[in-house]
Amino acid sequence: MSYFELFLPIFNVQTILVLFAIYLLSSYGFRRRKNLPPGPWCVPLLGNLPILALNLYRTGKEPEQLFADMAKKYGEVFSMKIGTKLIVVANGLRSIKETSQDPRVNGRPRSTLFEEIEYDEAIPFTTGKSWKYQRTFVLNTFRAFGVGRTRFEGNIIKEATTLVDDMRNTKGGPFDPHTLIANCVSNVICSVVLGRRYDHSDSVFKRLILLLNQVTHDLGTGILVPFLPVAKYIFAQRYKSIVSSMSELRKFITTIVDEHRQTFDKDNMKDIVDVFLNEIELAKIETGDRVNHIHLKSLIATTTVLFSAGTETSTSTLRWALLYMMNYPEIQKRVHQEIDAVVGPTCKPQWVDRSLLPYTEAVLLEIQRIRTVVAASVPRVASEDTKLVGYDIPKGTAVVFNHWAVHNDPDVWAEPEQFRPERFVDDDGKLRHREELMPFSKGHRQCPGENLAKMEIFLFFTYILHSFTITKPSDAETPSMKGISGIVLSPTPYQIVITERI
Repeated sequence: MSYFELFLPIFNVQTILVLFAIYLLSSYGFRRRKNLPPGPWCVPLLGNLPILALNLYRTGKEPEQLFADMAKKYGEVFSMKIGTKLIVVANGLRSIKETSQDPRVNGRPRSTLFEEIEYDEAIPFTTGKSWKYQRTFVLNTFRAFGVGRTRFEGNIIKEATTLVDDMRNTKGGPFDPHTLIANCVSNVICSVVLGRRYDHSDSVFKRLILLLNQVTHDLGTGILVPFLPVAKYIFAQRYKSIVSSMSELRKFITTIVDEHRQTFDKDNMKDIVDVFLNEIELAKIETGDRVNHIHLKSLIATTTVLFSAGTETSTSTLRWALLYMMNYPEIQKRVHQEIDAVVGPTCKPQWVDRSLLPYTEAVLLEIQRIRTVVAASVPRVASEDTKLVGYDIPKGTAVVFNHWAVHNDPDVWAEPEQFRPERFVDDDGKLRHREELMPFSKGHRQCPGENLAKMEIFLFFTYILHSFTITKPSDAETPSMKGISGIVLSPTPYQIVITERI
């Protein structure tokens, strides 16, 4: 009889499982690689997921707020595990700037969800050459069409005028501005990406706006769900909803692309889909490897994401802007006074007026700070071993930027919970630019539609405030300012009443 067989009877199944668990804890839960960013201890297989879920439930906080609390304990940069995946969270300007400029942290984690619904080759989720080729293409095409520049202004003004007319048709009654704003913002991106605009009563268009709302809600803060290998099982219902909604969006874009392929004329390219189709043909005859990255699948995926992202971020920002104007009438009055002094009653705001409206611009910047629409970044991944503020970041580590933490740091913004546009105005009354504000993230992977979004938000906002005074319905309670967290932070539904100013 061996030594092991002699003692085997005292080891029942429960004892063996306990000993095995202790071994796993000692091997994986308590042991950390040297010079990793500090962080909480974790349990085997699940990592920090149980304690995060418990704290989210117990405190009612959003993940980005919980990360900011953890940063107070572990430092500006900390690490944790979601399942077996090592994640590093950067919570300060210094660490985010350093990481965003490191070419070794420009990749994306693999997502089985995006692979399943064929979104993995869309520009926000690609890595390496595919991302570089697509980013260069999108930026060059935006420039070619004048997106975010003065010559594109007319496209936005047309929709801003439509929005003001739609709001005027409410005839002084209370209404929720969400759908009206989303319709017009979506048509801006439709004009440049798809080469068309939709009537707001179009049933297909209404369905698209509904799908965008559903995807925004389901994806969650920083769209972490698609990058969790166990998401399909832990968040089964949400996962199924995401697949359904995003697949339907993809089907819609595929139909549009097929129509473009049938009518394509390289001498008359009217939108991004046409230019992308031409780029695919050019890639086929080149000797390089662009043909492996610029093709029909990447066209459909990137077009779908441009359409979706181009609608939701600007729509949510404008909804927050109207809500704050309603709840802060004295600030709304100052915006009115500045617009009146610069634009006057008979003219309409223009993009060139932006430099002459520093307080109005400061109001929009403060709204983007206090209600950070994209609270946390899409995760990046280290393509090789690197360092971050002195810590070792192993290859394969996911890195998340906590924009919300930077925008709510009391060491940077005194009383950050207070709405104070004056933070962005200097002593001479001029606009004060602050690099701590990062609504479009930082670095090479920051939002390629930043210039378009800035122009949209400014022109829509000034057109509305030039025309109307915004007040709360007389019988309504003050709306909640907490918001609903999804892929973007959006306000809870609310109603406004408008009064004609001119």
